[in-house]
Amino acid sequence: MPYTTGAVYNPPTGSTHLDRIQISCLNDSIISPINLTLQIFHFRGASFTRVAVGETLFQLNPQQLVVQTYSVALADYYEVQINFYSAVDTIINIFALDAGGNILDRILQSELTNIDRLSIIST
Repeated sequence: MPYTTGAVYNPPTGSTHLDRIQISCLNDSIISPINLTLQIFHFRGASFTRVAVGETLFQLNPQQLVVQTYSVALADYYEVQINFYSAVDTIINIFALDAGGNILDRILQSELTNIDRLSIIST
């Protein structure tokens, strides 16, 4: 089932301005690999149109951790959408970092919202 962070605000300046997000994906299973899709979007400008800035499909082996990093420095808002397939032991957390690498915010898997489908990314 797919999940989303929803649109997360990124203050334009100051000590709470985000530079990047790190998404940690852990396969806690001891026997089964899992497949994940990550989609990252920015919302910018007066109309806050959703713009795709990253899409990744990958497999995690049992007990493997993968961390993906995406820039959100120019985003007024950002969104992460995630879908994992045949995954009962998947743990996803999203960390918002400033330019110095300090954690300013985190979104835990339990805080994600279920959605019907991932957004369609046109090329």
